[in-house]
Amino acid sequence: MFKHILVALDGGPQHAQVLALAGSLATPRTRLHLVCVLDPSYALDDDAPRSDTTEYRAADDQRRQAVQLLDIALADLRERGIDAVARHPAGDPAEVLCAQARQHGCDLIVIGHRHLSRVERLFDRSVGQWTIDHAPCPVLVEVRDAGS
Repeated sequence: MFKHILVALDGGPQHAQVLALAGSLATPRTRLHLVCVLDPSYALDDDAPRSDTTEYRAADDQRRQAVQLLDIALADLRERGIDAVARHPAGDPAEVLCAQARQHGCDLIVIGHRHLSRVERLFDRSVGQWTIDHAPCPVLVEVRDAGS
């Protein structure tokens, strides 16, 4: 049914549920596009000189954590015979997710829901809501938290 599914991963409490949900939708003709968006204020290019990664440890740590998270997810999916690729672009998460979905012709985006209160939403824009409002394709939101 779906040929290209974008899967938003951030290592948060719903990471496993989001990955499992996306994997359950995959068929032999489906490719999962795993995306872990880096904070642009800390992002370094993959080909950044070693001096940059040493000087900007927070940026290097963020990139290494994203790569590790994506490598583990890729290994799990490939072990189950699911075709997947991974990226860790930098930028505003919601905007990056929508741009990546457009760029790769995705027919679905799978994301988690952080369960923000109304007060929290005043200070921290909902990535899920913005993605739903601007996505070039349907968005499937996993709403269970890790404790459910």
